[in-house]
Amino acid sequence: MPPLTTSALSTEVLESALLTLEQISTRITVLALNASRNPEQSVRVRMLLGDLLADIQDCEEQLGTYDPLDA
Repeated sequence: MPPLTTSALSTEVLESALLTLEQISTRITVLALNASRNPEQSVRVRMLLGDLLADIQDCEEQLGTYDPLDA
């Protein structure tokens, strides 16, 4: 990911978020499809999804964006 400049931070963050979201979506879909063919991988994929959500929630809490979902 290229470093952010100070000229258009909000636009750059939005662009980075959209590009990252697309990559995450594609990669998670591939992992899920692969795990559906190889059930022994399902546990690891579910752990990844849980960790990903926990990391996002942690970041939201640190930035004060949202209240915790389990509150």
